[in-house]
Amino acid sequence: MRLPFLSAPLLSALLFAAPLAAQKTPPKTPVKAPVTKDTTAKPKAPAPVPEVPKYGFLQGVAIDSLHEEPLVGALIQIEGTGRIGPTDSLGRFLIDSILPGTYRLIVDHPLLDTLGITLVTPPITFAVNEVTRTSVAVPSATFLTNLFCTAARRALGPGALVGRVREPDTEEAAVGARVSFVWYDPDPPGLPANLRVKKAPRVRSAEVGTDGTYRLCGLPPTFEGKLQAQRKDGGETAEVPVSQSEGLLSLRSMSVAALPKIAGTDSTAKAAQRGSARVFGKVLNASGAPVANARVGLMGISAATLTRANGDFVLDSLPSGTQAIVVRQLGYKPTEVPVELSARTPARVTVKLGVYVPELSPVEVISAREEGLQRVGFLDRKRSAAGGYFMDPDQLEKRRATMFTDLLRTVPGIRVQSGPNGQQSISSTRSATGGGCVTVWVDGAQWQSMEAGDLDAFVRPEEVSAIEVYNGISTPPQFVTVGQNCSAVVVWTKLRVQTRKK
Repeated sequence: MRLPFLSAPLLSALLFAAPLAAQKTPPKTPVKAPVTKDTTAKPKAPAPVPEVPKYGFLQGVAIDSLHEEPLVGALIQIEGTGRIGPTDSLGRFLIDSILPGTYRLIVDHPLLDTLGITLVTPPITFAVNEVTRTSVAVPSATFLTNLFCTAARRALGPGALVGRVREPDTEEAAVGARVSFVWYDPDPPGLPANLRVKKAPRVRSAEVGTDGTYRLCGLPPTFEGKLQAQRKDGGETAEVPVSQSEGLLSLRSMSVAALPKIAGTDSTAKAAQRGSARVFGKVLNASGAPVANARVGLMGISAATLTRANGDFVLDSLPSGTQAIVVRQLGYKPTEVPVELSARTPARVTVKLGVYVPELSPVEVISAREEGLQRVGFLDRKRSAAGGYFMDPDQLEKRRATMFTDLLRTVPGIRVQSGPNGQQSISSTRSATGGGCVTVWVDGAQWQSMEAGDLDAFVRPEEVSAIEVYNGISTPPQFVTVGQNCSAVVVWTKLRVQTRKK
């Protein structure tokens, strides 16, 4: 076969082109383009500026005008806000973060509760970032006396005695209880003793209001007497000593509990004098050293105990309310201290004894004893010829006894005997052997003997104001021991009978 004619250049091109065309071109590996970061700094958005608080500030001092001292421990509140500040030992207070505006200040303090008033200031304006300075004060005695007492009552005397009476276990107001204050007008200065005469007691009384407060007006600017609160159901407080040497206004709050109910009846029992209150205490002498083996009891209550070597004592199962602790010890004058008792929390008290005074002056006895003996019922029982044997202060004075039991040695129906250790005991002559039972009552409470002869150790003859002795069925109900038919020796001490000091 003949090939077509090809020129040399064309043939050469075909010979070289054929093998090249038969080769395949390998695929190319894709390559990613490098990523580059823009390191050029870009401007940031400005941070939000916090809003500056727009507050005012209050700085001040609170004053107790009644006692002329700082009002310590008060709470100062900005009315209508939650801003409150306490006062320190100097009466100073500081309150911050007060929104601008005009507010009143409300003051809260136990003194104001006792007075039964609310202390609110006039409006005060607070500006942004400014310190407002002010002072608050409890009103003066003159202002409060004019507020509490009418002009007619103030005409009887410029002084006043106010306070709050509450339920001891609930803190609720003892609404309707009656508060009475008894005192004697003092003798003119320099009056000779032979010209001093017996004085009639002065009395002021008031009912506790719905807010729990009482207000006794028409008192002298200087007085010394005893205060007592009584409920309509018969519950009552101890007689609390209150005195005022200067000023126009005195404060004293108390608590009074209802008498317990007699089981199975709708009546109450005044003789039921036990409760759930407790008191811890310590008895010290005039130098502050502990007094051991002192007898501690509650006025009018039979509960009693002796102090330990370190002077400590505990009295349990006591009635709640304002009561009076009485401490007796040989060599010391009996000491009475008011105490607030409650079943909610134990009370704590320290009793400091003074130097024993063997005998009170005749002036004191004459001026106060008649009213005191009338108050405890001695004079009424004596006048009624109740079948008892009665010894008044004059008769006791003539006996010149060295021990209490010496006062009973010639009393009909009572026998005084000496024990093996010299201690004296008393018994009734009603039985054939002369050993009949005798119960002893001291200041209205049945005496609990803790050891033989302790009556002579704790009741001194010079502190006795009157004695009543009953045998058998003649014994008044309040001095009868349930389930027994014992004779009764009823002792009234000067601590219970007298209502004022010279």
